[in-house]
Amino acid sequence: MVLIKLSNSFFEESAMKKFLSVILVFSVVFLFISCHTACKPDKKETPAIYEATFVESSGTAEVMVRASGIGCSVEEALQEARKTAVWFVLESGDQPILKSDAEKTKAYGFEMKMYQNPDKYIRWTSDIKSKSKSGDKTKVTYLFRIDTAMIMQELAAAGVIAAMEEISEEIGLPSISVFADKGGDFAKTAVAVIQEYFQDSGLEVFKAEQGAVVDKIVSKISMLEGAETDPMHDMALTLGTDIYAKASFSESHGSIGSKASVTLEVFETASGKMLASTTGYSAERRVTDKNAVIQEAVNDASSKVLSQIKKEWMKMAKSGKPFKITLLSSSSDGAAADEAVYGALKKLTQKPIKRVAGGKSTFTYIAYVKNIANAYELFQAVKKSYNGPAQFEKVSDSGSFLVFKTAGSEEIELKIE
Repeated sequence: MVLIKLSNSFFEESAMKKFLSVILVFSVVFLFISCHTACKPDKKETPAIYEATFVESSGTAEVMVRASGIGCSVEEALQEARKTAVWFVLESGDQPILKSDAEKTKAYGFEMKMYQNPDKYIRWTSDIKSKSKSGDKTKVTYLFRIDTAMIMQELAAAGVIAAMEEISEEIGLPSISVFADKGGDFAKTAVAVIQEYFQDSGLEVFKAEQGAVVDKIVSKISMLEGAETDPMHDMALTLGTDIYAKASFSESHGSIGSKASVTLEVFETASGKMLASTTGYSAERRVTDKNAVIQEAVNDASSKVLSQIKKEWMKMAKSGKPFKITLLSSSSDGAAADEAVYGALKKLTQKPIKRVAGGKSTFTYIAYVKNIANAYELFQAVKKSYNGPAQFEKVSDSGSFLVFKTAGSEEIELKIE
């Protein structure tokens, strides 16, 4: 009996050792796998993923962006989503702040600092919009309202982008008039919001008063030129603005609520050349007043088109500001006066001068001239170089539109009243 007990004890101890050995092996393997499969936080300064879309522009200083981030926890993923939102307004979308490769290169160091503290530029964060697993990480999506004005101010102060003040010093910020091609309350809302947006951005905004009529001289010259007249262009000439904007809009009702779109086109007043064009949209919303979605769509369009205006106006600082010049003369002096005025303009610009069709003694030119602020200064400059028949006198100068006539002429086609 004693021997049997010893034998059983021996076998029990041996089995226990084997069992413990198996447990130890499994523990080591589990520990090894755990160490190699544990979620590792992303240590990059740049966003982990680049998934973001534009939602709306709420004014001149903010935009709302839908952005996603990924991380080992919801909090880490949220911080990554914040970085993605900042990246979007800097480099992505229809109108990024950094537009050229040169600007992106100059901004690199500043971008890295912004990614380190994206919260600084975020004014509002929504509740979580979506959450999912991506491998061992969590992916989340939020809405963010980004302070674009602060970002642009910091980049301008660092010399990465040109500030509007710099453009103003070189050529002066453009004056603008705004029109809508439809009437009613929606048109009033659209025009008022566009005017406010441009005004907040430093542009000088002119408003046509109710019942305002096109200047008679402008109207008659447009008729003599023979082209199909645009009443908005003629009114902009009358107001004397450098550029003018035309807004057209539509609103509809979807499955959820109302939505709107606004198309905004911007033209040089003098030449009629289009400077910018875009369409803005609102989200579909349940609203009691449809002017709310019109306003949202206008803000979207205005934010896009303002960037294009700035870009084109900076080009003018190098090539010259456009002017429309009309000469009124007699049939006997017309050819010689035309030649003399054309020659005087050639001395003021290296760019080609466009001649616009007119009557037998009415001549119109489009010239891009540097270092001339307005039509009156242009008149003085042309007068100094003019060597044609008779002297000439100014009839009208308004913004970038100049009209003058040869003195003593009795057969001018255009009757000045």
